[in-house]
Amino acid sequence: MTTETVWLLRYPVELGSSVEEHVHEWMREFTLIRLGQLSGTSKHDVPARLQTMVEQLTRQYATELAEPHRLRAAAAARGETHVDLPYPVRPETEQVVVTLQRMLDDVDEFCRTEDLLTLQRSPAQKALNDWVLQEFLRQLRGEPPRPWSPVAGVGPAPQV
Repeated sequence: MTTETVWLLRYPVELGSSVEEHVHEWMREFTLIRLGQLSGTSKHDVPARLQTMVEQLTRQYATELAEPHRLRAAAAARGETHVDLPYPVRPETEQVVVTLQRMLDDVDEFCRTEDLLTLQRSPAQKALNDWVLQEFLRQLRGEPPRPWSPVAGVGPAPQV
């Protein structure tokens, strides 16, 4: 690992907010289904590992996520469409990113195949997640940051 900070340049604020809200929707629905399983009223077999992993990552990386979250919220409050976000890197960051990418794909598949209220990510949301995860992996290999740019082919136009 050759970097101490991963930069997400020109991160699309509105699309990023929609991704964050979508993850919260997944978590709310998974929590309700899990509670239904405990009480015997739900037939869904929610992958508990997915919910547990998101909760664990959120707790474990709260410090690293706080500043980018604050910067994104401030940019949204100012009406900005894009913001540069710094993420500090830990030794295990690469493995966490790879695991997170698999988990997001698993959640999409679960949402696609089960009878849920929350749908899988939209193509734009998936493209943003893919770009974020690719940027982490690229920069951890020592490559320079690439800004989100629909014109350059890095992600779709920022529409929700």
